[in-house]
Amino acid sequence: MDPADILSTIQTAIAPVVLISGVGLLLLTLTNRLGRIVDRARQLATERRTASTGEIPGLDAQLVILGHRARLIRLAVALSASSVAVIGVLITVLFLGLLLHWSLGGTAVILFVASLLSLVGAMLVFVRELFLALTALDLTLKQPPA
Repeated sequence: MDPADILSTIQTAIAPVVLISGVGLLLLTLTNRLGRIVDRARQLATERRTASTGEIPGLDAQLVILGHRARLIRLAVALSASSVAVIGVLITVLFLGLLLHWSLGGTAVILFVASLLSLVGAMLVFVRELFLALTALDLTLKQPPA
């Protein structure tokens, strides 16, 4: 195979890596949010142990919301990671197809669409988690001062 063809093959196969970088930043954001949720849940659980009887329902409500948010973030992380995994398979398929002159256009399209659908799903779950975060903030702001 001509070196120019090999270079062209590598360039074509590597193009989806840009998508991996973007999803990587999303994963960083999601894992940071998950860490903050876990920290806040631990803090509230500690506060609950020493809280008066009247404060416990509010703390419990916040803990329920934090649990739900953590599950949503976990799902968003799983969908994002799945998107990256499918992109990795896509890159491999593109590279092998171009290198070995296989006709894998349909497979590549299916993998690309699957990756994007997974990414869109992750973003929708992320937006849902943001709405829950605002619900938790509303609960905090509505609590009477101690």
